[in-house]
Amino acid sequence: MSKQLRTARKVSVLLLAVFILMAVQSSISPPARASQSYYVAAMKANIDPGAEDFVVSSINEATIQGVHNFILVLDTFGGNGQNMDNMITAISKYRGAGNNFTTLIAPFGAHAFSAGAYIAEASTNITIVPGTTIGSATPIVYGIPIGEENTTLTKDINGFASFMISITPKYRDSNATALMVTKGRSYSCQTINSCEALNNHVVDKVINVSSTNDALLAICGSQCGDIHNPGVRSSLLSILSDPNLDGILFLLGTFAILADVYHPTVIISVVGAAAIALALVGLGVFGASIVSIILMLIGALFIFFELKTHHGISATIGVVIFIVGFILVFSLPAPAPGPNQPTGTLPNPVIGILTYVILGLVGGGVVFGSVYLYKVREATMHQPLSINPKAIIGKEGYLTSDVKAGEYGTATISSEDYTVTSTESLSKGTRVRVRDVQGLKLVVERREA
Repeated sequence: MSKQLRTARKVSVLLLAVFILMAVQSSISPPARASQSYYVAAMKANIDPGAEDFVVSSINEATIQGVHNFILVLDTFGGNGQNMDNMITAISKYRGAGNNFTTLIAPFGAHAFSAGAYIAEASTNITIVPGTTIGSATPIVYGIPIGEENTTLTKDINGFASFMISITPKYRDSNATALMVTKGRSYSCQTINSCEALNNHVVDKVINVSSTNDALLAICGSQCGDIHNPGVRSSLLSILSDPNLDGILFLLGTFAILADVYHPTVIISVVGAAAIALALVGLGVFGASIVSIILMLIGALFIFFELKTHHGISATIGVVIFIVGFILVFSLPAPAPGPNQPTGTLPNPVIGILTYVILGLVGGGVVFGSVYLYKVREATMHQPLSINPKAIIGKEGYLTSDVKAGEYGTATISSEDYTVTSTESLSKGTRVRVRDVQGLKLVVERREA
């Protein structure tokens, strides 16, 4: 086995081991720890699939461990409405089992905007520190049909306002929380004595500290336990949930496999396949429609057809089809919301000028790169061989092992060791002559005296 192939197999095994490890990590329930009074999870991130995975899995872990007080340290600008709704559902189930769920907006300068405001209001208790803000929860809706902007937006705002009122506990002011949705209202807290959020009863408590640790110390002291942060799986889901990155990964993975066909290493194909797999996982996490994903796959197939055409036309068509499918990721309507869920979405990743530029550069690179690779390979194939394997025919040497007819042995020919075979059985030390070359093996015969 060649050294190159052995290296490729090692890389393939390593990648497989990483995927298996991640799968095992995601499927095995965490071990129960010693009894503690509070479970603390800190999230400073946008509300996306990774954030949902982190919060929901943390709530499940607290439930398994029998912890009845959960503290979510929150600092977010908001994010996806579906992920927000799933997090609120998990919070509701935790509270419904007789547990307390506290949202702590900290440290100084933190905020719970948009989806973060809904998550906070779904909590049993909202505690904040001075210098923080909550609110600005008006939904942003994409894909509204032309001519229906006003009616659709009004319907969605009314739906989210009703949703906010329904999750606001009676000991808070639901009229004030509804204004976060209908008017985009935000409530700040400058000092403990000048706290708009507390005065308008959209939060429950203000602690006169500035750091997260001091706030936790005031809430639960030494019973808080460790602060849990997002792990590798949640962070990876957050990264892959950006379709802009997924599109670039998909194109780069396609070109990597195409390049490996022209210059076989196996390693590049494994890396390219892994990039495409990660892109498909990310598009699935984002909720891309099946139509857009199929178009992107068709585009990749046309790029591979370039192996037959060699003129760049197939690759160009493939890139165009791919980009159309990619744009449809953002244009096709999202699935209909479930029962009792508000319509519309909160902010998602959007396609911008920078993404178009990057896609154009990568797509153009795929087209010109495929043509360039073909030209290089064609020029190389027409070059004369620097070493002629047939030149060894007629050379003489001796066997360094016994060789049975039709089987293999070893011989020294012109001071070099070779694997050899023969049509007759020969013993070690027999003088032989090279009769033919078959791949990397020599066919020898007994040298006549």
